[in-house]
Amino acid sequence: MEIISSIIQTTLASFDFAYCISVNILTYLLITILTKNNKKMSTWGKRIVLLVDVFVLGIAWYIATKDIRLVLNSAILAPVFWSWVMKPVCKYFKLDYKDM
Repeated sequence: MEIISSIIQTTLASFDFAYCISVNILTYLLITILTKNNKKMSTWGKRIVLLVDVFVLGIAWYIATKDIRLVLNSAILAPVFWSWVMKPVCKYFKLDYKDM
């Protein structure tokens, strides 16, 4: 049981979930704003918005935390967190930007 607890603590210490949520919310808001006037946005356009958000917030988080490993791990986790957690929740509440 102590090994499982250690693994969970190490995993939680390796990611900054506030960063992941911030990236996802900012990306969602920017894509929503950009698609208000122009209803079509390509998948690559959405990915570019995500990459810009990851980069800009990553710099801010690095300045605040001085932990590059934490920022890089969280930057990798952010799109996975969106795909597996946030997007299904948004679709459930009919907040998906595709439906707007």
